[in-house]
Formats: sequence, C-alpha cells, structure tokens
Amino acid sequence: MGEFIEANAKDIMDPTPPVLALNESDKNQPWENRLIQTARQIEGRYGQLGQLLAMSRRFQVYETSDLTVKTNRDTGESEIQFLNEHKDADGKPLSVPNLIIITIPVFLNGAPYRMPVRFRYRKSGSSVKFILSIYNPERAFEAAFDEALKIAADATELPIFQGHPESS
Repeated sequence: MGEFIEANAKDIMDPTPPVLALNESDKNQPWENRLIQTARQIEGRYGQLGQLLAMSRRFQVYETSDLTVKTNRDTGESEIQFLNEHKDADGKPLSVPNLIIITIPVFLNGAPYRMPVRFRYRKSGSSVKFILSIYNPERAFEAAFDEALKIAADATELPIFQGHPESS
C-alpha cells in the first residue's frame, strides 16, 4: 500500500482546512462544500497525504474478539453476537481516515477532477488489506463528458448530436 501511495502521491490532494474540519460555509469554494456534503452523507473523515504515508510505513492493528451466545431454553431460540475491536499499540481505538481526495483527469489529457475516494482496511489473519474505491465516479464522468462536448462544439462550431442505442 505504501508503494502505491508514494507512486501516486501526485494525484492525492490534501484537503483544505474547511474540508478537513467538515466546515461548510458560503466562504468556501463550491467544490469544497460538495466534498464536505459527500463526507457527511457517508460519515467520512478526510485524510492527508502525510498521514497516509505515515500509516503505510507503520500500521499496526491489535484485534480483540468477543463472542456472546444467548439461548432461550424454553423456545430454543439463540442469539449469537460477535464483537471485534481494532486498537492501536496504546490500546486506543484506531482513528483511520476513511476518505482521501484524488485529483485526476477522467479522460486522457483532460482537466483534472477532484474525487473522494473511500479508504478502507480489513484485517485478514495476520495481514491487513487496504481497499480504495472512488465514491460516485459517474458524477465526475458526466461532468467530464459534458465538458468534452462543449470543447468539441466550440472547436468545430458544429452542432453536437447525442443519441440513444436503437431498440432491438
């Protein structure tokens, strides 16, 4: 994971102070407020590049597991509950950002778009697996597509036709 973050550091954008604090305001840029709204919708916390690099160099998860079984002897009903807690080396709950911001072009040589990326981890035995997934990539695609259409229309001064596939 560390090698991937280092290799793609140029595409990772540090959140601005309002985005980091999730402080929506009229003084913010519209894109900042959109990122803040996204984080609030999915209970996200943005991370910074330095934080990700530090985690990639030294990330330890201590897991404790509890199992509770309750049985009603009269009816035979059972309830089983698993509780796994992940803590750091000091025994405190892990505080890992679950969002990062990337700034990449959607189309080759196109304008870069700011996109929130979900950052997750899963403990699997003695190893940790990291998962990155772009949140709502369709939104960036549609904006980039509309921009490409406008560029084509402006450059050619011809009408743009958008169609639908023929019915079968």
